[in-house]
Amino acid sequence: MRILAIDTSLGSGSVAAVDQDGSAERPLGPAGGHARVLTAALAEVAAARGWGVGPQVLGSLGPSDVVAVIRGPGSFTGLRVGVAAAKALAWTTGARLVGVSGFDVLARRAARVAGWHDEPIAIAYDAGRGDVFAATAKPTADGWIMAPAILAPLDAWLESLPAGGRVTGPALEAASERITARNDLAVASPEAWHPLAAEAAAIARARAVADDVDDPHTLLPDYLRPSYAEERKPPAAG
Repeated sequence: MRILAIDTSLGSGSVAAVDQDGSAERPLGPAGGHARVLTAALAEVAAARGWGVGPQVLGSLGPSDVVAVIRGPGSFTGLRVGVAAAKALAWTTGARLVGVSGFDVLARRAARVAGWHDEPIAIAYDAGRGDVFAATAKPTADGWIMAPAILAPLDAWLESLPAGGRVTGPALEAASERITARNDLAVASPEAWHPLAAEAAAIARARAVADDVDDPHTLLPDYLRPSYAEERKPPAAG
């Protein structure tokens, strides 16, 4: 099984090509350039794994292969770019599509980087306007179960964390001083704060083996919050 993975969910994205013999990864750089460089970056990592050369390398994917994409949480523009590209690849090549939650990716990453395998992990994304979009990953024999995500003020979320709680996620980058003030928390190292395409590929592999894949016609991004225009839209009459 060959897996091509895409992460454009946050400011710094990445792509990865993974097969049974190894992987190739590439950062995408600043968010504003993701749409411009994504196709070339995918072709680059696929070629690095020896899947072919030139512009046709992505066309070498087929029904036994997987296109994985982090479907969110994340920015509106970034998620639209990544999910649209993944769906287009699945449609044109016949590869299976797996949309992966960034929460699942970060739980796996914290477990690998910090060795957190046996206790819940609180994961938070910066949702702007002083809020976080947060969920708690609970360990099981087969991986992680994610509690429903909530949108909450940062301070309220911090107050809800138990002493000794384990914490990671992109929100730590902007709120490090407030989180550090809770010196009773265990905070993951910065390398575990952001998702990576290669971690998404590992999750997608397990789901594909279990035939748990997504329909390219119905997969949608999972945004951090409704757009400002949607939040201000008056309720429908009647």
